[in-house]
Amino acid sequence: MTLNAQSVIQAMVQAAETEPEKRTESVPVIAISRTMGSGGNEIARLVSERLGVGCYGEELLNAVAKQTQVNESLMNRLHESVATASDAWLYSLVFGKNVTRDAYQRHLITAVRALYRVGGVIIGRGAHLILAGRDVLRVRIVGTPEACAKRVAMQEGIEIAEARRRVKESNVKRNRFVRDQFKHGANDPMDFDLVINTDNFASYEQVADLIEFTLKAMAGSGRTTGTTRK
Repeated sequence: MTLNAQSVIQAMVQAAETEPEKRTESVPVIAISRTMGSGGNEIARLVSERLGVGCYGEELLNAVAKQTQVNESLMNRLHESVATASDAWLYSLVFGKNVTRDAYQRHLITAVRALYRVGGVIIGRGAHLILAGRDVLRVRIVGTPEACAKRVAMQEGIEIAEARRRVKESNVKRNRFVRDQFKHGANDPMDFDLVINTDNFASYEQVADLIEFTLKAMAGSGRTTGTTRK
């Protein structure tokens, strides 16, 4: 499913026409956090293809946030449609006196909350924290540093030493982003419904199987309302 920032914004605007906190219940929402080299991006795309839903990566979310930042009236419309009393904790967390006010981050949070009503797989950007308390499957995908470095070295055709450096640098940056913006550790298992170490699986398809199984199990328990589109 090919997506660009404009098509995502259009979907968000359409979803904003619904009642607050309402969304298409047949479309699941999965927030995926991952370490570099763990296969998180590839797994997210696999899951989105299987479910027939959009896959919103970091670059796409950044583009959406920037476009809505330019169009302030659109931003305000989306913000008003998705803001609820249950989000008070988020505002105090992100815009408290210990956190620098950041207009871009406010746009990003609004974009993620609007995408919740659209449905799909959301990768990174603290979506698992922004959407905490909603009917969302929150997944953390990890791997040991050495295994992740080997994957990166193979995928990018670089030396293992350089791959190790990139993996370490990426994980530090991602951890810092989550801690600085949300005052949470990126690896806190209590922030996720499912934590998967891909070192222990023969293929990413198997990991996608596990995520689908978990989604169905949680739907059966009443925790999540989304269903797959087979």
